[in-house]
Amino acid sequence: KQGEVVGGEPPPPTQQQQQPRARMPNRRTVPGRRPRRSSREIQSQELRASLTRRRFTMFTTDAAAEEFEKERNNRGRRLGIRTSMDFSGMLLDAYRTMDQLQQHAVLETMMNVADVAHTMQSFSTFCKWNRRLYKEFYVARLNERLSFDPEENWYENQIGFFNHYILPLAGKMKSCGVFGTTENVFEYFAMENKKRWIEEGEVISEEIIRDIKEEVEREQRLADGTLSNGCH
Repeated sequence: KQGEVVGGEPPPPTQQQQQPRARMPNRRTVPGRRPRRSSREIQSQELRASLTRRRFTMFTTDAAAEEFEKERNNRGRRLGIRTSMDFSGMLLDAYRTMDQLQQHAVLETMMNVADVAHTMQSFSTFCKWNRRLYKEFYVARLNERLSFDPEENWYENQIGFFNHYILPLAGKMKSCGVFGTTENVFEYFAMENKKRWIEEGEVISEEIIRDIKEEVEREQRLADGTLSNGCH
């Protein structure tokens, strides 16, 4: 009989037994039911759908806010400020109302002002942080971490910075309408600092460049002396 042991030894395997079994697929297709999708496929499909479905627009002015309201009413679409996304590509911060949109715009403007707050304070405060900024650039240049030489046109660059960034930013703070009687302070100090820098900034720039160079050289000598004494 087939499969019977002869002489104590099992019979040789048949050709059908030698062939390895084909692995069953992980997914089983049931009639009338869609196959299961992996989480990666679901996330990539949601990402493509979200990027195709959503339009993102940055609003920082009243005119843009009015355009947002008109677009929302006419087409029924939900627009928002793109701040961040989760791993599936879905928007984390989206705003349905004008109030939420304007609040975000005001907070964003305030954060930008905080980054350059020294330009909208007293002139002495502006010069103090301007000097520290130059030292940071100068040291980075010495360590080959800066592609440009901060010494070149330092005086002129500050005027351009006021014209193209600081004064427009101060104007946004004024137009927000949430600071009451103090809304003119930002623009006032920015204009005064620009005016005084035009008059006195050239001499101040020369002093900053000279003093920072001597200060960094002195710090390097002290550091080298400390290292030499430590080696002995």
